Amino acid sequence: MKSKTVIVWLCVVMSVAFIGLIYMQTRWLMQATELREKHFNQLVWQGIDAVIQRLETDELSHLKMQDRLNLADWPMFVRNQMRHKMQTSRRQGTDATAVDYGFSFDMDAQGRFNLSTYKEDSLVTSVNGQAEVARVGHFDPVTNAMLIIQNELSKRIDDKTQQLLHSLFENAPIGERINQTQLDVMLMENFKARGISERNDDYVFAVLNSKGDIVFCSPEYKKDVEGIQKFSRRLFPNDMHPRMHTLEVYFPYRQSSFSELLGLVIPTTLFTLLILSISIYTIIIIFHQRKLDIVKNDFINNMTHEFKTPISTISLAAQLMREASDVLTPEKIKKYSNNICNESARLTKQVEKILQMAAFEKGKASLKLEEMDVNEIISGVADDFRLKVEKDNGSLDLRLDATEALAMVDKVHFTNVIFNLLDNAVKYKKAEGAPMLYIKTVNRNKGIIISIKDNGLGISRDNLERIFEKFYRVHTGNVHNVKGFGLGLAYVKKIVEDHGGQITVESELNVGTKFDIFIPLVKQK
Repeated sequence: MKSKTVIVWLCVVMSVAFIGLIYMQTRWLMQATELREKHFNQLVWQGIDAVIQRLETDELSHLKMQDRLNLADWPMFVRNQMRHKMQTSRRQGTDATAVDYGFSFDMDAQGRFNLSTYKEDSLVTSVNGQAEVARVGHFDPVTNAMLIIQNELSKRIDDKTQQLLHSLFENAPIGERINQTQLDVMLMENFKARGISERNDDYVFAVLNSKGDIVFCSPEYKKDVEGIQKFSRRLFPNDMHPRMHTLEVYFPYRQSSFSELLGLVIPTTLFTLLILSISIYTIIIIFHQRKLDIVKNDFINNMTHEFKTPISTISLAAQLMREASDVLTPEKIKKYSNNICNESARLTKQVEKILQMAAFEKGKASLKLEEMDVNEIISGVADDFRLKVEKDNGSLDLRLDATEALAMVDKVHFTNVIFNLLDNAVKYKKAEGAPMLYIKTVNRNKGIIISIKDNGLGISRDNLERIFEKFYRVHTGNVHNVKGFGLGLAYVKKIVEDHGGQITVESELNVGTKFDIFIPLVKQK
């Protein structure tokens, strides 16, 4: 019981360990796949953003080369806007041309004010407003007037800036602002620099206008694709004429990160399965060895009991003959002698059965095959066995229906096969009722089938699968109520198979058992 508990706990621990190992490997694979996907996406976004920034910079440089962006003649606030637009760290404030401005400011007692700005005696702008003068806790009227003037001037400056910039930058179609070949080269260079793509056919791209229509694209580009991630970014996000023009990129031939990791996953999985198989095989061997240990103990117990009875009988008979030699009559001497001979023959038979089975198991024994009539062999065994059955008020029904019965058999061993099956039918008869045995032969599939049926105790389904195992015996409550080593049916199966035949069994508890033996016939010339 203790060893069984240890084996069970060992199986549980091994199962938990393997489940944990598989879980950790699966978790690691999922996390590695997710990290690789995030890293790849980040590199793609960086490449696309760099391309979009390059397109804006190139367009501004092109406009400047056309002398449309002579920043030195622009007001300071416009130069600052353009400096941010071109995203350069070079300060250009020193390029501004100094201009003298004059202004006049008038304000009456009610808070009404007027600010006029002049350039070379010419009115540039005029701001009128009303400042609060009576509310406590607020700024003084002049300060309020200055704040109002500042807000108004800022608004006018912003409006002027937008008007100026709109006039400088044409609202050209997106197809005229981007060259397809140049865009393809930019994408390839940026992706290659980040280790994403080695060839320009690894990715496809398209430029879509604000309506979602394709302006131009790669030859392999498809607008509607399933199962592939697309990377979309707005073109010219800082444009003076904002439109939702889009650059769309995707990688149709890229393998998933999971596929890329298969080179590492497959060997790991194979090694895990190998270890699992070895562990399962080890557990099977452990259970098999434990089962053999139980069978061995049963065999030793049965053998001890089987040998003890004839040895005791022989010893008792010999002792009686020695102690009462002077008063023994010839009848008693004959009786004791017969007992000694019978028990000696019985003991010899049991020893020979064990040695014979061991020899067959090692392949040392050989069959002496002869062409014989199977019906005649069965009839001879049935005649010898009928008296034993009738002694228990039973019957043996013999029907030899096989018209062709010549087969290559070893007479001695084949006779033992039929005898063992009939002997088991009598051994395992019901406690109440007479044994009813039925033997029949028929021809089928170029062979002869021998059916031996009884009305005995029957065999349970669990035991039915093991009755042909060596040393295995079906328990019937009392281990020794039926004598034997558990070698009979193992011997029967071995002999039948060595004759090139097959044996099958059907049984039902408290109904009976039926054995079918198939033996191939001698080939007809």
